[in-house]
Amino acid sequence: MSNKENKEEKDTVLKDDAEKVVEDAAKEKADEAKEAAADESADQKAPDAKDEAASADAEKAAKLQQQFVRLQADFANYKKRTAAEKLQISEVVKMDVISSILPVIDNFERALQVPQDQVADDVKSFIDGYEMIYKQLLGVLEKEGVTKIDAVGKPFDPNYHQAVMRVPSDEYDDDVIVEVLQEGYLLGDKTLRPAMVKVAFNG
Repeated sequence: MSNKENKEEKDTVLKDDAEKVVEDAAKEKADEAKEAAADESADQKAPDAKDEAASADAEKAAKLQQQFVRLQADFANYKKRTAAEKLQISEVVKMDVISSILPVIDNFERALQVPQDQVADDVKSFIDGYEMIYKQLLGVLEKEGVTKIDAVGKPFDPNYHQAVMRVPSDEYDDDVIVEVLQEGYLLGDKTLRPAMVKVAFNG
């Protein structure tokens, strides 16, 4: 083989090696670019996933907060309602108990209406005892808010009075109460029992 041929062969080998080096370098650069792009895409996806998770947690927390506020309001309303019902039941029971005592008061008043000059001396001490018990009983009722209905000389009011008779009167105008036959009572502003009365009627 001549020197010329050897030189050409060496040039060919060197050229092939150079092309291979360039090709390998280009391939390596391309691989690096792909890896960088993949890493960048992964980095972008990771924050998006975190943001979505944080948004979901915030929405869940807001819903739980709303549920908690509603439960608090419902419980407060429940407490108010049960307290009002308890008070109402207490008032009804109180009115029933006091109403059952009123006939006892009536009996005391009838006994005390007997003129003292018609009572024997040995009975007066009993009447004095009745009067003391009667006053004590009235005192207890007054402490509970019980008062007698003011009737005589007042215009007839069906909310507080029960008319059983109409009588002529020179002293009072029509529909004015002349006499109380049975006392009426209030518990606060509620009528326990209307007063049984005579009403003036002058035709």
